[in-house]
Amino acid sequence: MVSSIVLPIKKVFSLVETKINVEIKDERRTFVGKLVAVDEYMNVHIEEAIECIPGEADKLHNSLIIRGNNILSIAPAA
Repeated sequence: MVSSIVLPIKKVFSLVETKINVEIKDERRTFVGKLVAVDEYMNVHIEEAIECIPGEADKLHNSLIIRGNNILSIAPAA
């Protein structure tokens, strides 16, 4: 019997103030930056984000808000 189940939203909340990797549903685009805030809809606010698109130069963004509907995955950055 499983005694403790960790919900995905709680895992994402635990990543606040750490560096994360966010994969977007379209164009295989990813962002790597510091997670500042997240809400119950999985909307995320990241700062000092690097936008990575295969075949293109990386772009630096000071602050981004990404809508939860557009997120494919969120993971701690290595």
